[in-house]
Amino acid sequence: MNHIHRTRLILALLALAPALAAPSMAGVPDTQTTEFVVDHELMANCGDFQIFADGYGSTRLTSYVDSNGQPIRAAFHGRYNGMMTNSVTGATLFDAPSVANITFDLVAGTQTNVGAFFTVTSAGAGTVLIEAGRIVFDGAGPPVFIAGPHRPPDDTLALLCDALR
Repeated sequence: MNHIHRTRLILALLALAPALAAPSMAGVPDTQTTEFVVDHELMANCGDFQIFADGYGSTRLTSYVDSNGQPIRAAFHGRYNGMMTNSVTGATLFDAPSVANITFDLVAGTQTNVGAFFTVTSAGAGTVLIEAGRIVFDGAGPPVFIAGPHRPPDDTLALLCDALR
């Protein structure tokens, strides 16, 4: 798993943990929202240059509990608008809007991702990368269902590096 996908997954899981631990009335969903800024964060290493990310976004996490107050499901919605920059040449790509809707079924142990995870364009060149659709995970293994245009993480990184050369 490359740094791009790992960072987004970690952000989603970090956002999920406090909500599931937060006290709530039995059966009443708990919703937390945040806004964030990405300020010159190292996104990837392309060998001869690095990609830095700058942008902003928002998240909304809703956790659902059963009548006994036990967590049963969490719904994550994230939106991001940003820019990727080649550390050597200053070339840029735009990632906007990227939208993720992730549902964690805590009883079944599944995760369903739906959205436009990357909507990357280049000024004057148009679309560079679209990663959109639906991916379902059943446990910690590989996806059990994929719909829409998705690339393996290494291919995604190679495409972004090539576009910024």
